[in-house]
Amino acid sequence: MLDISRNLPPLRQAKQLFNHFATTLQPTFGVLHIPSTNLLMERTYEGLLEGDAPSAENLMLLFSIFAGAALVWTPQLLVKLQSTREEAKTAFQAYARLALDILDHPSRLIQASTTSLVAIGTMAHLLMNTDGFPFKVHLLRHRCLLMSREMQIHRLDTAKSCKERRLKGCNMIDVEVQRRIWWNMVASDWLLSFHGSAFEGAYTFHPRHMNVNLPSNTDDEFITSTGIQQDHPLSVPTSMSAFIMRVKCAALCREVIDTLPSILLDSTEPDYDTILALDAKFQDHLNELPVYFKTDPTSIEQSREICKNRPTIAWQRISIHFAIHTRLCRLHRPYHLEGITNTKYAYSHQVCIRSAQTILELRRSMDEIGLEVGLKAGRFLTVMHHVCFAALILAMDVSFNPSAPDAEHRKTKVLAAYQTLEKSKQESNYLLEGIQKNLQTLMSTLHKNDHTIHNSHESVLPSSSCGQSHSVTVQPSSTTVMNGLVDGGGALINDINEEGWEQLWSEFVAVAPELDVPQWSSLLEDVDFNPPLNIF
Repeated sequence: MLDISRNLPPLRQAKQLFNHFATTLQPTFGVLHIPSTNLLMERTYEGLLEGDAPSAENLMLLFSIFAGAALVWTPQLLVKLQSTREEAKTAFQAYARLALDILDHPSRLIQASTTSLVAIGTMAHLLMNTDGFPFKVHLLRHRCLLMSREMQIHRLDTAKSCKERRLKGCNMIDVEVQRRIWWNMVASDWLLSFHGSAFEGAYTFHPRHMNVNLPSNTDDEFITSTGIQQDHPLSVPTSMSAFIMRVKCAALCREVIDTLPSILLDSTEPDYDTILALDAKFQDHLNELPVYFKTDPTSIEQSREICKNRPTIAWQRISIHFAIHTRLCRLHRPYHLEGITNTKYAYSHQVCIRSAQTILELRRSMDEIGLEVGLKAGRFLTVMHHVCFAALILAMDVSFNPSAPDAEHRKTKVLAAYQTLEKSKQESNYLLEGIQKNLQTLMSTLHKNDHTIHNSHESVLPSSSCGQSHSVTVQPSSTTVMNGLVDGGGALINDINEEGWEQLWSEFVAVAPELDVPQWSSLLEDVDFNPPLNIF
């Protein structure tokens, strides 16, 4: 492995990249044990000085970490490295490719180990946030699962395994990291099952097929090879608290999939009381969050000192609520439109609107807090996808209910959201295709319906299940505007300025009354189930 190790950065730069990963990406990932991983890096470099070839798994992990640091570069990091943003983007691609080449090389068999699992999991996490669940991510996750089973991690905390550890001894850092690896895979699987993708409605990990304790709620420095010195209740914030809350949210998503018939497999509508019961569980989850993860003003004030000592708590707090409110939108979306006219489903309409607005507000908060922790939300495709979905929910509601007292306020939120998505293209070239795909969803709908608007100056909102309708005045569309935004194939060809967004909104309001409920559902399904899929 000496040949590929020549691509490692100098030790000084390696330390800076490692520290940047530890303070930015690790709080959003939570799998690595930072002290022992730092020691692994130092020993790898010491071995190189002595002419020793590093192991393939050690190199793969280091390249994964360096790729992550390059992905979330900050101006401060670039100054330390005397580098540019273009060089950082190139470094991400190079380090990621090196890590993947090690994993895929036919003559370099990666041994099943905790280090290998962490390296594979790290690469999957990075690619998920750059390419939008590409095929490569799922291959990495599957390889991680197979290796975990080979190592019997799914039986990590059975009575037999615990007895063997007591009799034979073990490295408790490895045991704890294996718990993190396992639950990161499980949580990702369950969250994806109720996320809005081609994989929705099914999951891989069944709770009855595993016996693995949750990771300890403690900081890395209190986990040593001989044992775990502290394990706090969730009321005490640690570097693992957000990880554990992510698992709890994922468990709720799994329960939704178990309770509701899959929309891909069964057309039977669930009883609405079932939806309300699931909603109550999400609401209970919000209410039971530790005070430092709650977003009400009182809790934020009470947590001010905690966030001062642990700046990443504020970012984690936003991420937790982002995930929960996205799922609330998804849970109630099938009843959102009918809830406008049918009082039975009014609650679903209220929850959809409230959660969609919350998602957009959280996205704005990310920019401010991101400056403190070195993260930019515009670089994460999953964030962009949720924002696009929330904006469409609000846009749809305004178009169906234009006389609502807060319709103008919601319109402003929608315009701001799409302007944010447009600006996100400047943050990362990797997200360009994904952002354009979601922006084009709305534009293509306008383009396809353009001929209908030309022939109509007034239309009627399609009847709801209660037979009510509303008249809406439709102005002739601007063909020039549409031709400037979308070409014949629906491809985005120009960036949109503020005036362009206002014109696009006028087009949207004109077309929306022509869409019936099934067409709206189809539009949202396109956003839900067709996120950009690229092979890395």
